[in-house]
Order: sequence, then C-alpha cells, then structure tokens
Amino acid sequence: MHSIGKQLSLGALTLAMLAANAVAAEIPAKLAENAAGLDIEIRDAKAAPLAGMLELETNRGIFYATEDGRYLMAGQLLDLESKTNLTEQSQNAINRRLIESAEDSMIVYPAKDEKYVVTVFTDTSCGYCQKLHDEMADYNDAGITVRYLAFPRGGVNSATFGQMSAIWCADDQLAAMDLGKAGNFNQTSQECADTVGQHYAMGVEIGIRGTPAMVLEDGSMIPGYRPAAALLADLEAKAQ
Repeated sequence: MHSIGKQLSLGALTLAMLAANAVAAEIPAKLAENAAGLDIEIRDAKAAPLAGMLELETNRGIFYATEDGRYLMAGQLLDLESKTNLTEQSQNAINRRLIESAEDSMIVYPAKDEKYVVTVFTDTSCGYCQKLHDEMADYNDAGITVRYLAFPRGGVNSATFGQMSAIWCADDQLAAMDLGKAGNFNQTSQECADTVGQHYAMGVEIGIRGTPAMVLEDGSMIPGYRPAAALLADLEAKAQ
C-alpha cells in the first residue's frame, strides 16, 4: 500500500462521492471461475471508478476486472487530480471491518492512559517483533494500546504456527506471549489452530507480507517496526 502525498479536502470529497455512488455488482461467472483457478476467492464486487470496470474484494486484497470478466488487474488505482490512492482507501475500509471482527480473539497490552490503539500482526520467531515486544512499556507509556493478531510467517504448517496456537490457548495469554517473545516458550498445540489460522488468512487478505505489521484505527498500515516515539509522532500527525 502506497500513499500519494497528503490527502486533500477535495480528495476526501471525491472519495465520499465515490462511496455514495458505489453499488454492488454481480460477479461474472466466468470471472469467478477463472479467478478460482488462481486461488483468488472473490468476496464482493462493486462498480469501480473506471467506466466498464469492477472493483473486487478478494481473499488476496483488491483487484480490478472488466465487467465481462475477461481481464483481471492487480495494482493501485490513483486519482491524479485529488492525489488520492483509491485502492488504499477501499482497502482501509475493508481492513477496519476485518480487524473489528477479530477483536474478541486479540491478545491486548493496554495503555493506562490510552490515546491510540494499534493492531499488530506478530510472529514469535520474528526479531523485530521481539524488539517491539521488549519495548511494550514504552508504547503503553506513550498512550498506545497494542493488540496482537497472529501471523506465523511460515504459514499454517510451520512450527511457529503450533507455538502461537498454544499461546492463544494459554490460561495466561500475556505471560505466554512474554515467554514466546523471549524465546522461552516451547509448547505447541493445535487447540487454537482455527483462531491462528483465521488471523493468518486475514493478514494475507489485508496484504501482510512480513512482521511486525501495524494496522491503525483508520485501517491504514505501517509495515515493519516503529519505536514508540516515532509511532506516536505518526499517530499524532495523522490525527491532525
């Protein structure tokens, strides 16, 4: 996901008009069949800002297709007049909905004086995930609540997947996560495999390619590690 400069008020108005005018569209049978052959599951379709095109919500993010279902395109759709990334705007809305659906299965490190909430896709074997976790007090002291979702980078058949399943099913999830991030948690389990698998699939759909990956309250993403002070500055700037 790439931002194209600071969004202008005109861009926000344009997006609001597009959202108001966006209508659900029928998914062409040929398109659904051909996309399935590429392991792309089309969840929803609506008219795209481009005439004759559909915007598709899929298990692998947003795609665009011709209305006859023959052509499928991946990439960012930019409005050069408003300097707005329309694909990013649509994906952010999807991200917010998906993240909200997983709130009950998150492992949360709450800030005492909460100002912001950041959802982090994490992997216990990831060095920068461990660094972020080591600095949890800094995030919390800055008023940032950190909520974890599981994203074992090796996929559902990896050893980390089993470890993260055990962490999510632990009686004390916070203590288990602390041990896992310190490299001192050796348990594996498939008891919470469904939960971890759902988190992983969500991350793939959102476009996670590595960890840590942060999703902000507006659905936008910050890939990689950010120290608390830098993240706080980003959040404060976005709030202005």
